[in-house]
Amino acid sequence: MRIIFFIILVVTMFSCSGVSKSKVNTNDLDQTETADTLTISKDAVPIVYQRHIYIPSTVDSILGNFVFDTGADGLYFDSTYYVSNSFRKFKFVNAKLPGAGSGDPQRVIVITDTVSFKFENYSNNLTFIPVFSLKPILGDFADGIFGKQDFANKILEINYFHQFIRLNNDFSAVDISDYIKISMKKERNRLFVPVTIQINDTVTIQDYLLLDIGSGSSITITSAAANKYKLSDKINSKVPHYTKYGGISGHSSSFDFKADSIKIGKYKLNNVTMSYSEDKSGALSRDNYAGLLGNGILERFDVMIDFINNDLYLKPNPNYNKSFNFSKLGFGYVDRNATMNAWIVTGLYKGSNAEIAGLEIDDKIISVNGKDIHEIPFIEQADFWKKTNRVSLIILRNSEEKRIEFDLKYVL
Repeated sequence: MRIIFFIILVVTMFSCSGVSKSKVNTNDLDQTETADTLTISKDAVPIVYQRHIYIPSTVDSILGNFVFDTGADGLYFDSTYYVSNSFRKFKFVNAKLPGAGSGDPQRVIVITDTVSFKFENYSNNLTFIPVFSLKPILGDFADGIFGKQDFANKILEINYFHQFIRLNNDFSAVDISDYIKISMKKERNRLFVPVTIQINDTVTIQDYLLLDIGSGSSITITSAAANKYKLSDKINSKVPHYTKYGGISGHSSSFDFKADSIKIGKYKLNNVTMSYSEDKSGALSRDNYAGLLGNGILERFDVMIDFINNDLYLKPNPNYNKSFNFSKLGFGYVDRNATMNAWIVTGLYKGSNAEIAGLEIDDKIISVNGKDIHEIPFIEQADFWKKTNRVSLIILRNSEEKRIEFDLKYVL
């Protein structure tokens, strides 16, 4: 029963779409070469931020990149990471792990032994560790997930722009004079942020969003809220998206659209690209919150989360006025070049040039515009797509090589 209760606590694990990346050495990142140079203090923990927060860590002295996720509690291993490394033999039990997506929960094993988990000046001994398939969702760069379980008496500072986090015991060493404080609601060990979303002239949603730093999206409205506010009828300009890898529970479908604004605290962001879910089960079908608040919004701020008093502190960073855009690719993929020598197509926008040209989910991309995918490193992929207007993909489908060509065009 203890194992079952522990697994049930995991209610939102990754509303993941779009591009995930492969391994990168954090030493390659110049953490002071930014628009406004900042000297990072010794107690700061370097991260890799690519739509998700990756923390280079060690588990029993074995290296890995772990995604920080406020929708999770403890520690979780990717199954490939687990079997590919020389871990000692652990005791385990069998369980099921639910999450985002409308498919069935994943069957997993849960390690019941205690392991040592460390990053920079943080260390702890953790137990009850689920092992599940994460790389098909996020790509080879993700070796596991680290939740907020051990931050209950801490204040977590997240600097998306300069790519570091810092843990504080109190505010004595923190200057919060330029931040605004937002009181959050806590239920079932989850934190919910009050927001006002102006969908258009006819629909306003004033409700709570789950604080989900495991989400690489901006805002994802649940199917229950979408039905309540009749968004399918009230939003005229929208584009369907479907994926086989929408989270731990798999298949997921949604509509992307642009809302007039979202107000969070005193800050108002305009013309915000977001989505609403069509899932009939899973985390995105729930009716006790309106949706997920992800990194697509939070990355525009310096963020502090006071887990002691359940308060969120925000201060705009240089990304604050960055425009929101729809997908230019028309498809999503994850980088599996380290384990599968390919980028794997995970989702498509209905009616996009990619779909019309014949691209399919699970296609293995091995070349883009004559360039082997191994020659397009992790930290260069986002810039590569920004500079590309037409693609010629070489893909493998059922071991047969095909060429698919199309123009890149924003889906809306």
